[in-house]
Amino acid sequence: MKVYLDDWREAPPGYILVRTVNELKELVKKHGKEIEILDLDNYMEEYYPFGGNGIDFIRWLEEAVYLGEVELNPNVKIVSHSSDRYAAREIEEIGKSIKAYLRSKR
Repeated sequence: MKVYLDDWREAPPGYILVRTVNELKELVKKHGKEIEILDLDNYMEEYYPFGGNGIDFIRWLEEAVYLGEVELNPNVKIVSHSSDRYAAREIEEIGKSIKAYLRSKR
């Protein structure tokens, strides 16, 4: 499963489009082990009230994985397509940390 979080862009072919962070959290809780790619935007504009932005999501995911609240595919690829380079770098750095933790648990 490939998941694309964005407030206005359409998802690339083969991806599931998610418009809000809250919707993404629910999807990850139910299907975390099936997710191959999480491709995140940061700024969610009008959807911000529904769970925040991409950085809010990745911080939530990091905590949820560390606490064992979410099971995630240890080979998941976490990337950002945000036009904000700082936000994209932060999302991807936290993603690397999550993956390192998951690999250490094998």
